[in-house]
Amino acid sequence: MVTAGEESVPTTFSSRVPWTTVRWGAIGLYVVVLASYCVTWGVPMDRVGLTIWIIVGLTAVCIGKGWRAWVRMMLDWLPFQGILLAYDYSYGAASHFSGGFTDGFPLEGSVNRLGMPLHVTFPIRVDEWLFGGHLPNQWVQEQLSGAVAHAPWWSIFITMCYCSHFMVSPIVAAVLWIRSRDRFRAWAALLVALAVAGIATYFLFPMSPPWLASQQDYISGTPIYRISGQGWAWLDFHGAAQVLGDAQARSNPVAAMPSLHMATATLVVGFFWFSVRRWVRPLLLLYPALMAFTLVYSGEHYVTDEIAGVLYALVLLAAWRVLRRRPLHLPRLLGGSGVLSSWRVPDREAPVEGPAPVLERPHV
Repeated sequence: MVTAGEESVPTTFSSRVPWTTVRWGAIGLYVVVLASYCVTWGVPMDRVGLTIWIIVGLTAVCIGKGWRAWVRMMLDWLPFQGILLAYDYSYGAASHFSGGFTDGFPLEGSVNRLGMPLHVTFPIRVDEWLFGGHLPNQWVQEQLSGAVAHAPWWSIFITMCYCSHFMVSPIVAAVLWIRSRDRFRAWAALLVALAVAGIATYFLFPMSPPWLASQQDYISGTPIYRISGQGWAWLDFHGAAQVLGDAQARSNPVAAMPSLHMATATLVVGFFWFSVRRWVRPLLLLYPALMAFTLVYSGEHYVTDEIAGVLYALVLLAAWRVLRRRPLHLPRLLGGSGVLSSWRVPDREAPVEGPAPVLERPHV
């Protein structure tokens, strides 16, 4: 029995555990293990691997907040990641062609499962028209021929920028989930919409990238090389280089239109554009600018692809700006009602632990 003036002493095990200390210790251990894995085996860029790492990290963040917080995290992440995983499988299905082949790659005029022909010379002609008869990929690699052959120290920034595409969107999603579930839902919906738009275009308008068109002799003159992973060799990160090479080997080689690298970089900037200070906005623009140069220099995309990627992102951002005023209501499994609502609406979540308050009925 507790007498007046005395405080009750917690007796349960859960109340005696310093959960804040345990949580930060688990987060620190997670960061160390993840960093060691990246150095030894390379950056995880596959969807399943990234999902596992993110869920483990968010599990560490949920320590001490009750089991309901962990269940809520799983319900938020699994449908979102499941849709993107389905996109990955569809992405591979868009790479099946019938017709002429060279070294295992389809030639112009080959058709996919929908009967849509592969476009190879179209983007070449458009880029040459835009730049007065010069092909930007070819011109940049000619001007930096020494860099193409010998991988200077700054090539690491090219490779890191290219590989950031696989990391930025899930990292942004994880941070937003921790800070604001409303913004997380909006970001997840935008990513899913971009993935659906991208895969639909890959089926309807398959197109070869510059490095492949050059390899198949559709581009005359100086060859265009695929050097997006060049920086890993300079750092002697053979594991990371192998991971990137395997990922590129498994990907659809003729999914160049639009550039989802460019679209995602634009989506990141547009998503945060109105929530940061004005002086920060020019700094945000550095990311898509560097991505645009990286994709041209490395032979991954034409400028035409990049323009299409930017337009895809801007259309989605514009639609989001409209729909957040009139939220789009989706089934609960896909994020619940109002997944595109304004991020300015604060989270109003029920308490994780403890009984719900009892509301008294007013007397009439």
